Amino acid sequence: MTTMNDLINDTRRTVYGSMADQINILSKDSLSAATTLTMELDISGITQGVILCSGLNVWYVKGSNPATNEVFVMPAYGGAPTSAVNTGDVVIIRPRATDWQLFGMLNDEINRMSTPSTGLFRINQWTANVDPVFQTYDVPVTNVMEIIRVRYLAPGTPDMWIDLRPMSWKWMTGQTQQRVQLMRSIPSGTTIQFVYKASFVKATSVSDNVVSTCGLADTMLDIPVLGASASLLRTTEMRRNQVQQQGDARRSDEVPAGGNAAAASMMRKQYDDRMDNEYARLIRTMPIFRGI
Repeated sequence: MTTMNDLINDTRRTVYGSMADQINILSKDSLSAATTLTMELDISGITQGVILCSGLNVWYVKGSNPATNEVFVMPAYGGAPTSAVNTGDVVIIRPRATDWQLFGMLNDEINRMSTPSTGLFRINQWTANVDPVFQTYDVPVTNVMEIIRVRYLAPGTPDMWIDLRPMSWKWMTGQTQQRVQLMRSIPSGTTIQFVYKASFVKATSVSDNVVSTCGLADTMLDIPVLGASASLLRTTEMRRNQVQQQGDARRSDEVPAGGNAAAASMMRKQYDDRMDNEYARLIRTMPIFRGI
């Protein structure tokens, strides 16, 4: 099972390689939105203005008490959610990128993957009992991109499906309800199946399974990581080109100006190639439906 937390870790490894963040460890449980954290290791490096994170929590440090190893924090920094933390949880000090930031970037990439410009999708289906009177069926889902197949079960058979030609149905979209209307009658007392392209769904938790919850195929799991990594590299370059204040100034022994942007462009090219490969794979998996 691949979770959003796995993608977060993959993104951090892709961008920062073997570079290690400074960490500490919680020595006491803390409730959601707690304003005091108690650490296990020395806190001399945790001073006012430092950012801490653990999971999706992001804290701004207001002060500390080295005698008790307590750190006084403002929770929900930068709009991050608040959740309880437990003894033994790892806290990252001055993170290069918080899990909350990476979570948002990965969700943006998952959402972007099924936009018209990129064209990726997942294939889902639903079934209904045949309506012999109106031959009209409500769409019970909300993320339909396109109806690609309609077929019905031949009466008296367990698995003999009969396809309808695309001109035999009409997908009607309204403000409150979507419906599919058949333009021809089919036998009553049987089952009709609708196959459709679906957009991907954003995760709501780091523990969400990106395959079953978000809808990504196993072969797509590297794509949001590549997209988020490219965005992170571009952000690094933009931060170091600020003319108002260079809070992260470029050192003389660092890579030359534009190096991060060039790396981001290379990664974006790899991202585009992977998108094209996945689109071709999806098209190959869709048979041509020749119905009646």
